Amino acid sequence: MRVGIVGYPGSGKSTVFSALAPGGKADQKVSFGNIKVPDARVEGLAAIFHPKKTTFAEITFMDVGSAGKVGGAFSPDVLQTMRNVDLLVHVVRGFDNPTLPTPPDPIRDEKAFNDELLLLDLGVLEKRVERMKKERKLGAELDVTQKCLSHLEGGEPLRTLVLTEEEQKALGPGIQLLSQSPLITLYNLSEQAWSDAANAGLREVKRGKQAVSMAICGAIEAEIAAMPTEEQKDFLDGLGLGEPARNVFIRAAYEMLDLISFLTAGPDECRAWPIRRGTVARKAAGKVHSDIERGFIRAEIYRLEDLREAKTEAALKSQGKIRVEGKEYVMHDGDVVNFRFNV
Repeated sequence: MRVGIVGYPGSGKSTVFSALAPGGKADQKVSFGNIKVPDARVEGLAAIFHPKKTTFAEITFMDVGSAGKVGGAFSPDVLQTMRNVDLLVHVVRGFDNPTLPTPPDPIRDEKAFNDELLLLDLGVLEKRVERMKKERKLGAELDVTQKCLSHLEGGEPLRTLVLTEEEQKALGPGIQLLSQSPLITLYNLSEQAWSDAANAGLREVKRGKQAVSMAICGAIEAEIAAMPTEEQKDFLDGLGLGEPARNVFIRAAYEMLDLISFLTAGPDECRAWPIRRGTVARKAAGKVHSDIERGFIRAEIYRLEDLREAKTEAALKSQGKIRVEGKEYVMHDGDVVNFRFNV
């Protein structure tokens, strides 16, 4: 799953990317970084099994670029990259930047970005309707396109429009509409702005329809990310923070991608496996290995909290707290699984 980070010049987008994905690598014009999703459950299993290896779920972040100026148009290359990600993150400047002529105004920049996405989608759909009418293509495809167009003309992004499964199918997978993408608006505040009570509203995590807004202090987070792990806790305690704000952000991004994690545990490895919400056990088994999916027999499932209480898997089994589920069982977030298979 790919998360695209975008922002206007001077927003601190690259600093935020460095904070989220330290050690990220550039590939032509786009920088990539695989980010581990913080998960106390993986740590809890590792504390019990003491495995040789502990593996967290990962998502890929991309620094996709910016427009030439605030409110300006994005280049075709940047737009295409934005269309190819699963989730957009708009980094909004919340600090004074001496290289820019205008003071920070998060509301202004947020509105400019959202308006740009709407206008781009309006242009795509207007041309589509014009083409279909010219070719006399009537029916479900035209109907849903006009429905989307009407929603955009009302000033609302397509992520807030509810489409039926049939309408989504009629719209087609080939059309890439930016305002339909899930969006995180990330206010990048200075240290002074972060501690200013007037910005409490920006720091609050707000959730909408396929949209989240929250704040981060990119400079502090980049400094924390560059520290050795053992020094980070002392630094955070000194700031009165329980964990880096980037952890909260990364989990929010993971959830917005509609991902959950099932877990596997043993002396060799304790690991979180990302899957789409609603995935059945047999398909989940395929994430571990294709042979397990092909020869799936059953899934033996328990919860970490039960293991903590029972101490061992053998005790869990004797207490009847390991469930046996078939191939159509819908996986739940936090399921600890042992797949039985035969090939």
